Amino acid sequence: MKKEDNKVGQPTPENWELTDEEKLSYQSLYVLYLMVEGKVVFPNFLSGKLKYTQSAIDFLESKKLITQSEKITEGKKVLGVKVKKSEVDWVYEPTKKAKEIVEGYRRQYRDFLSFYDVYAHVDPEAGEFALSKYAKILLKNGEKDRWETYKKHPRWVDYRVPVAVYKGLDPREYVFFSFMEEGRYVPTEEDTDHQWAENLFLEEIWEEIYGVLNSAPKWEEQGDEETPSAEIMENIITAGAEVLRKQQKKLKKYIKEKDDIIKGIDGRTFADGEHQSDYDDYYDDPVYYQGTHHYTPLSDPLFWAGVIIFL
Repeated sequence: MKKEDNKVGQPTPENWELTDEEKLSYQSLYVLYLMVEGKVVFPNFLSGKLKYTQSAIDFLESKKLITQSEKITEGKKVLGVKVKKSEVDWVYEPTKKAKEIVEGYRRQYRDFLSFYDVYAHVDPEAGEFALSKYAKILLKNGEKDRWETYKKHPRWVDYRVPVAVYKGLDPREYVFFSFMEEGRYVPTEEDTDHQWAENLFLEEIWEEIYGVLNSAPKWEEQGDEETPSAEIMENIITAGAEVLRKQQKKLKKYIKEKDDIIKGIDGRTFADGEHQSDYDDYYDDPVYYQGTHHYTPLSDPLFWAGVIIFL
């Protein structure tokens, strides 16, 4: 993306609320992810709490991202007679384009884990980052408890939201994906009633997301007359990138360990997949870096319009 087309320095939204259509786009992406991973088989007739996903299924089908196909279950032969055709089930399956979309957003979230967690614990007064002590505390001494305690010190401020906003990204996506990573909506064998589906489509999830965003610092409120807020933010972003550069080899191990911790019972999480972060591009210009692919917010109607165009 060219600098002139970038949204760096965009103002913090006064209202974080998503429209019903935008909420559905988030929920639909997660349902699509479950299909791609084969975590849930969605029959063409939804029953029980799976009915909560009907709006997402209809949305995905309208975008031609899923199709109905026959699922032939191997049945026993009775006196040599095969299972009748009427016993064949119809299920929804993701298209090739759907798989590309899921992988693309995995990549985007993986970038966020790789490049933005450094801003989760910042001391703006001292200009320090907790991550700068990561290798010394955790990897050198093997003191995981000490590292967790160090991150909980009250002097640290979470700057991930203001950094994302300043760089022209939509932090609502990353908060939503982080909820997915926590496993609260991961289907399990024990969840035979599909409680995860009801939880995903309740209003509480959005109120929680808004709470995280509204409690975050606003980038415009940083700095003073002598040091403008934009300069403060770019200094924080650049300094964080430099800390990340120094910790890169150690951080890769940290990210892998973190993924292992947050993985749900069923294995792969949204952040998994084939992905190699491009650190060089990020270090060249961390303020304007937005990932290796053109970024279009999931909440932007143009994203879904683009899906139709490329089909």
